[in-house]
Amino acid sequence: METYESRQRRPPLQLQQLRYLITTAECGSVRAAAQKLYLSQSSLSVAIRDLERELGITIFKRTSRGVSPTDEGLEAISYARQIVDQADLMLSRFAENGESEVRFAVSSQHYEVVVEAFGDLLDAHAERACHLTLSETSTIQVIRDVHDHRSSVGVIYLNDYNEHVVGRSIESNGLEFRPLFIARPHVFVRADSELAKKASIRPEELSAMTRFAHLQGTEGSAYFAEEPLADLPCHSHVALSDNGSLARLLSEHDGYNIATGIYPSDRGIVPVPLETDEIMKVGYLIRQDAATDALREEFLDLLCAHCASHEPMIKPCDEVLERTGRLQA
Repeated sequence: METYESRQRRPPLQLQQLRYLITTAECGSVRAAAQKLYLSQSSLSVAIRDLERELGITIFKRTSRGVSPTDEGLEAISYARQIVDQADLMLSRFAENGESEVRFAVSSQHYEVVVEAFGDLLDAHAERACHLTLSETSTIQVIRDVHDHRSSVGVIYLNDYNEHVVGRSIESNGLEFRPLFIARPHVFVRADSELAKKASIRPEELSAMTRFAHLQGTEGSAYFAEEPLADLPCHSHVALSDNGSLARLLSEHDGYNIATGIYPSDRGIVPVPLETDEIMKVGYLIRQDAATDALREEFLDLLCAHCASHEPMIKPCDEVLERTGRLQA
């Protein structure tokens, strides 16, 4: 067993080593990573081998096609990202003049209320130096971002279908889900389509249409889909990572997307209620061990105000009512 004295004699890990590790994992090859880092391939290889020796594990499997992380390597890379992100946060937290820099990050599925609240936060701190980040991304990436401290808040939805799988991922990552509002699924269709004239749409009416959905990366399971009823039969399936692109294509083609019903009315698409017993419970994620964060609380107050403004399209949960002063004892 390694003693305290032997640990003290080991050279300390350097941030630069961890940055090399992360870049190599992202590039998938030492050669490509070395080019990106402006290093010689041999220098980077030595740095990685030194790090493997210091940690006592094999981080990468070497093949003729490049490198891929081992199971222990994946864990080491996850820790490296957290350490580097926190170091960068500490270094940039204070501006050169000594004043605190406004720094805040949110990761979210694609919700208009999140964009609205984020815009209000930006306006509120317009006079200060800011480093604000809004990442609209996949469900699993939202969970990872909050777990890895890349974001203070994540926004996703749960329902009866996905909660046992997504909820397990939330719990295993040390996060807590707090509901914001309940919504009935709506079908978004082109404003001049025949379906847009209907009072409601039956699921079977969508089977001959193209479904537009938000890309979920390699986690393509229906449980992690951003849209409810992701396993409904459809003619074609189109996945996009950008909400603007999805809205544009949807406004120009005969297709549909299923969401909460909250969306600007000036983008050529309209929501029509879907005839289903499903409900969407939209809420936010924070770490279970999250410390008090004034910016996070400010953002959540703004987010709750925007959620409340969309009644009766949605039904606010207790936290929204409490933060907007409407919760009755």
